[in-house]
Amino acid sequence: MYKQTIALLLLLSISVSGQVPEKTKVVAGAERAFEKAAKTNSGQAPGCAVGVSLNGESVFENAFGLAEMEHQIPNTPQTIFESGSVAKQFTAAALVLLERDDKLKLDDDVRKYVPELPIYGRPITIRHLLTHTSGIRDWGSVLELTGAGRLNRVITQELAFDVIIRQKGLDFEPGAEYSYSNGGYQLAVVIVERVSGQKFTDFTRDRIFKPLGMSNTSWRDDYRRLVKGRAQAYTRSGQSSPWMLSMPFMNVVGNGGMLTTVGDLLKWNAALDSNAFGARFVETLETPAQFNDGRKVRYALGLTPDNYKGLRAVGHTGSTAGYQTFVGRFPEPKLSIASLCNGSSPSSTAVALSIADEIFGPFPPSSEPSRVEISPEVLQKYTGVWRDERTRSPVRLAVENGDLTLNGSRLQPVGDGVFTYGYSRVEFTETEERGLVGREIDENGLIHPFFREPEWMPNADDLKAIAGTWHSEEAQATFTLVIDGGKALLTQRPSLKLPLEPLYKDHFSAGRYVVWFTRDKDNKILELHIGGFRLRDMPFAKR
Repeated sequence: MYKQTIALLLLLSISVSGQVPEKTKVVAGAERAFEKAAKTNSGQAPGCAVGVSLNGESVFENAFGLAEMEHQIPNTPQTIFESGSVAKQFTAAALVLLERDDKLKLDDDVRKYVPELPIYGRPITIRHLLTHTSGIRDWGSVLELTGAGRLNRVITQELAFDVIIRQKGLDFEPGAEYSYSNGGYQLAVVIVERVSGQKFTDFTRDRIFKPLGMSNTSWRDDYRRLVKGRAQAYTRSGQSSPWMLSMPFMNVVGNGGMLTTVGDLLKWNAALDSNAFGARFVETLETPAQFNDGRKVRYALGLTPDNYKGLRAVGHTGSTAGYQTFVGRFPEPKLSIASLCNGSSPSSTAVALSIADEIFGPFPPSSEPSRVEISPEVLQKYTGVWRDERTRSPVRLAVENGDLTLNGSRLQPVGDGVFTYGYSRVEFTETEERGLVGREIDENGLIHPFFREPEWMPNADDLKAIAGTWHSEEAQATFTLVIDGGKALLTQRPSLKLPLEPLYKDHFSAGRYVVWFTRDKDNKILELHIGGFRLRDMPFAKR
């Protein structure tokens, strides 16, 4: 699955000299980068297959590491990997084809095709689903609240769909914000099937894979199905830890679940470069979405248009269980790179971008904003626990090794009270009403205000008021909050025990979650709420 900020490539405002590289230069650059990556592999660990194409011709394909560790079977360029969220562009493409067939419009209300979805006030469109601007909660994040998430049980399309249509609320108004959600792509699959009259797997096979000769590409619609030549996936907790199997055992496709090779992905990119489905098809896939106020979203339809060191680039990353993937294309030189890996290291993106660097480099120095030196004493005024106004999550600011960090990420000072990290910008200002306030402006231009909160320690009465059993009909999940030795624990059968650490008034952190309580007009506890990764607010009522 695609990470929280979907940062595909590092955006640098520099120019690159030269036009379409010579084939010999492309091959030589790919070979150099491949050799560097392969040297880091012991030959007894998982690895990667990589492929490079130029002008629609595959000019380099190679692989390193083991596809199957127990029997010492090596990876080859023909090895089949699972693509993770790279699959999303094919799901989006299926809907673009149906629009071209005049069977739907991307700006249609989703309920026209999925009437089971609740009415949320403002319509959700198909385009909202494909650009992660629908506000629909990620079904996997919701399922985790039951205690048996994506890696703990067999999940079917039907189960994922049921989780989605149970959601009475959204994380935000459709089109107002961006939040990566696999839920949108599960609904997209349902729409493809209902409009086309075919199974999603058959439609994509007949309309995309077969015409392009992608003969090694299919969907993991039954995790028990034997797939000849498929790499097993592995993960480990540290460099000295043993490798362990990490395979997806779901029957869910559309948001991911596509099995493929580097060669087949290069064929797909070649089809996009040559407008095999028409120029309008490619333009539709690659046009960034817009928020309701007209501002552009970095994400398009299953693809992220971007720049890499001055070159226009379009692509996507993916990860699921132990697999991780990258596929990107540079449209002007018509060069594509695919990297498919079956272990938690090395990074598929790092391998692919090292190939790009060898082919297109050397590059001029980057023109990043000049660093402004600020003393640790001045930085101390920003430290503490702040509350994100949108998500209620803690924003922890600290000084580490002379730098200000935000939730562990180093901030680069570029002005008075102004910092940058990645695509984001962090600003602090003094106000009469609240004193020092902060805000993060993210990669999509969305503003996340955060405010410093006073330290809060619940007393015995506070803890007694929140103790008890809490249930969410939307999540089909139940937690019991118990008080033990003056500490609150969020428990769930059979074995979950999450300590609740006080953050600020009526708010706690619990592992990866933020837990808070709302009160009625009489100041009595009304509801418990849980927010976390790709899930902003799930309400629970007391039983």
